[in-house]
Amino acid sequence: MSKNRKTRRLLSVAALALAVVGLGACDAVDRLLKVSNPSQLMEDQVNDPALVQILVNSVAGNMVSGFSYSVVWIGQMFTDESITGVNWEATARLGKRVVQYYEGDANGRFADLQAIRAMADSVAGRFRNGLLPNPSNDWRMAFALAYAGYGYIFLADLFCESTIQVSQKIYTPLELYEIAVQRFTEALQIATAANHSQLINLSRVGLARAYLNLGNYQQAANFASQVPATFKWWIEYAGDDNLNAPGNNMFTNISGANHRIGVHPVFLAGGPSNWMRQGLQAFLTDPRLQHWPNWRTGHNALSPLYTPYQPQGYSGYNGKRISAGEQPAAFTRGDDVLLADGLEAQHIYWEAIDALGTNPAGVLNFVNQRRAAGFQPPVNLSGKALTMELRFQKGIDTYLRGIRLGDLRRWLRRGDDLFPKGPHPVAEWGEYGNATCFPLPSNEYDGNPHISRPR
Repeated sequence: MSKNRKTRRLLSVAALALAVVGLGACDAVDRLLKVSNPSQLMEDQVNDPALVQILVNSVAGNMVSGFSYSVVWIGQMFTDESITGVNWEATARLGKRVVQYYEGDANGRFADLQAIRAMADSVAGRFRNGLLPNPSNDWRMAFALAYAGYGYIFLADLFCESTIQVSQKIYTPLELYEIAVQRFTEALQIATAANHSQLINLSRVGLARAYLNLGNYQQAANFASQVPATFKWWIEYAGDDNLNAPGNNMFTNISGANHRIGVHPVFLAGGPSNWMRQGLQAFLTDPRLQHWPNWRTGHNALSPLYTPYQPQGYSGYNGKRISAGEQPAAFTRGDDVLLADGLEAQHIYWEAIDALGTNPAGVLNFVNQRRAAGFQPPVNLSGKALTMELRFQKGIDTYLRGIRLGDLRRWLRRGDDLFPKGPHPVAEWGEYGNATCFPLPSNEYDGNPHISRPR
């Protein structure tokens, strides 16, 4: 998918809503229906072959709508990527790893992520049941399945557990990753039959990511190794020239007088010892993660925020370094964000190889390649120290891409707790909480008669 084809593919909210009638989480569907005009597109019309492209656009549209906010922005809240400057109490608590199932952040994120999953599953089902003449070799079928796979990965990465449709079954993250494997496997078969190289590689990255989370390191390495280093799949956002289409939510959170995010001490230039220091120009040597050399306060007028510039997973990234007297790129409304790429696949591959213990020299070589990309000297590490450096380099390479929470939770399952803990860097906030994921929200308990509210 070329990032030059901006969001002109998106369709009206009415079509988005009606394509998922009866097939997603209650709240996701209800929320979409309330803002639609059913007279624009009747439900039975969604099965009209003339509207196939609209359904494809619907799948893309729900991903665009939910990705930069619910996956990237909210997904990084529990992690060591950022310090939040949000003044809204419930959202601010996420920055110290505290969340309640009845609060808006859990409710809204579940609806957004279920909408991504439900839309893609719904469209894939319609394609399979006769809307496409040859779904087994049609790239549009592969596209819907691949996006469904990512919908399941997002739910598994962000939520402690999840329902699917209005059922009594509650799925664990590992069960959700298993479903993602099913979607990506079929997507890869169809993309291969359609000879669609971009979808082939998107499916491979998805499979590698899901298998890595399942602890199947051999399969993760197998699929990751087949992804070209040059592969990129962008989630595309509209710039100021198209204010009627979704813009990148991160621009709002990072820019202006009410900015709401700063770099966490873990990823601060020069390391955590530089926290609260001003004038960090000399330390800003890594082009992959640049930020303002001075901290300031934003939305809550409290948190010290070192405002980040565009990291390398964003389309405006320019590789400039403040330490060299250069100007990195600020965030804009039209920044595209990588959903998957060859570099992520390399990180998955080497994490799997590290877990298997089959090529420590190769892991060290890859770590030093990534350090060289950040103008860092080589290291000679082994064992746990090498594993930790590999993880840190991935944190820089995938900064603010919505990947870190899933990584931290996977490493926690392996026995390594890298979540921020202890005294919060903003002293007024006291100690970090212990949340590592979002609970099922109150809206799901209200709308799903088959499950019971926690006591």
